[in-house]
Amino acid sequence: MALDLDPGTAALGNPQLIQAIVDEMAGGAISFERFMELALYHPEHGYYRKPGRIGRQGDFLTSPVIHPMFGWAIAAWCRDAWARLGEPAQFTIFEPAAGEGALATAILDWAEGRGDGFREAIRYVALEPNSPGTDPRVEWATPPVAPAPSGVVVTNELFDALPVRLFDAGPRGPVEVYVRWDGERFVEQPGGIASIDGAPMEGRFEVNQRAYPVMRSLCSLVERGSVLVFDYGYPQEELWAPWRTTGTLLCFYRHTAHEDPYLHVGEQDITTHVNFSELAAAGEDEGMTIFGPVSQSEFLYALGIGGLVDAARSDMQEYFARRRALEQLADGAGLGRIRVLAATSGIEGVPPGFEAAG
Repeated sequence: MALDLDPGTAALGNPQLIQAIVDEMAGGAISFERFMELALYHPEHGYYRKPGRIGRQGDFLTSPVIHPMFGWAIAAWCRDAWARLGEPAQFTIFEPAAGEGALATAILDWAEGRGDGFREAIRYVALEPNSPGTDPRVEWATPPVAPAPSGVVVTNELFDALPVRLFDAGPRGPVEVYVRWDGERFVEQPGGIASIDGAPMEGRFEVNQRAYPVMRSLCSLVERGSVLVFDYGYPQEELWAPWRTTGTLLCFYRHTAHEDPYLHVGEQDITTHVNFSELAAAGEDEGMTIFGPVSQSEFLYALGIGGLVDAARSDMQEYFARRRALEQLADGAGLGRIRVLAATSGIEGVPPGFEAAG
């Protein structure tokens, strides 16, 4: 006898989260920005509240989980900043959205392997309210936190996960996208018309209103030092280029990319590309000097990451592991196209990795 196997809302994602979103809609509609916020950050059922999102068994890969040598490169960059600041006795590394701590562990391991005083100076603060890691050398904290006299703020794919407003350009101007429940699934409906300077004349595009204030808050965490940003994105003129008519929104579910945020609700990542012009403006407005953006591929090769691969030739298993990792980290169609931007204060000269863009 055949049974009724219809999974109901479970076919669309987390049923508890879907019900919570429908309840908030109360028969009406909410902005796409609010929908994305609930899908990713709902305090109980949001996507980022669950562990195991990152890695081969999760939904996507990030640079720190590919191989520790990504973290080793960032550690060397932080050590250079520490040296340029006169080797202060306490040097704080802040990492917003630190996840389970892969980058923190690699940085601290590298510092401990040097024996030059850098490790003793480091205070590592991971700002992670969702699924914090367990490395006892790391202070797991929730914002707000007190700023440090000297240090570096490292962000890896933080800004592309911030909720965004979604618009469709029309004859009368940009029309904001709203989301409602039609009884079976989430569907879009047009909202109000907005006035946005420089907005595209046609097609779909996103506006990340949170990136600028978040970048300013990160710059304020260190009185002397740097903010180092890794993220997918472009300067505004590229992000809103006339030919880019479908926007940049992408979803990642079990290592498959697609463009439907209304599937796998609460079980998939939702991202959009970052406006690096706004990040640069935020840093400048905090009195910092901006370098970049450059591609992650250019940045890592400029730091000399290829030498880490060659250094492992005596251990062929490790050599091939590092070589495969470098191919992924520098892949121009993947992680290598991540952009890297630095904002500095109290540090003379061009920081490593940005010489060509200086």
